[in-house]
Amino acid sequence: MIRPFVLLALLFYLPVDTALSETAAEHELKAVFLYNFANYIAWPDKSFQTKDSPFNYCLLGESSINTSLKAVVANEMIKGRKVQVLELMDKSRLSACHILFIHQEEDGYPAEIMQKLATESVLTVSDDSSFIPSGGTICLLQKKRKIDLLISMDAIEQGELKVSSKLLRLAKRIPPDREMPGQ
Repeated sequence: MIRPFVLLALLFYLPVDTALSETAAEHELKAVFLYNFANYIAWPDKSFQTKDSPFNYCLLGESSINTSLKAVVANEMIKGRKVQVLELMDKSRLSACHILFIHQEEDGYPAEIMQKLATESVLTVSDDSSFIPSGGTICLLQKKRKIDLLISMDAIEQGELKVSSKLLRLAKRIPPDREMPGQ
């Protein structure tokens, strides 16, 4: 269990130009972040229909991260559950997700979708700087040659998620009712 944490910690401190070499493109790094989030966040029991229900990663829209995430989670188990990657082309199955990644090229974050997800235990993640003010949970933000991790504590609480202190030490926490840094 220490290996994913060490990898996650290293990713936060690697300069992006080093991290984005030919062997590890930005979308591959984001896929590793997404995989590791599942190891450091706890979902309430009600998030799973049965004890054998799979852990669902969902990807909204088409992106190069889709292929990378499938490769990262292939044959993996998360907390004793099989892993599924669902590529969503519409917004009808969002409540089936445990982690939902919305790529920055997706057309905005309609308020009704973000409000619906805020009342469910879905960890929403994006790489768009306007994501957290729109109601998102985690933003992977490329900034000055590295990727910063920003976490909305409001969204965590509303989704009834529990975040490991190990992950919180690596992230910049956006306190409840606060704006994003630099906004």
